Amino acid sequence: MDRAKQLYPSSSECIVVLFDLRLPGTAERLHGERAAWQGQSEIEAIDEDHFVLIVYAGGARRLAS
Repeated sequence: MDRAKQLYPSSSECIVVLFDLRLPGTAERLHGERAAWQGQSEIEAIDEDHFVLIVYAGGARRLAS
């Protein structure tokens, strides 16, 4: 699959979750959610303390272990 299609699927529907890494345990939660959503998500940095998890519609959620 083309890398651009993986990053920018044709569906415009997504869930965007903001994480503030200044709060205890937030980095672990961000990485746990990313692992659960794997190929249906991306992480983007806003600044050094704030990151966004973008989850694209159409993917099945996997439980994080």
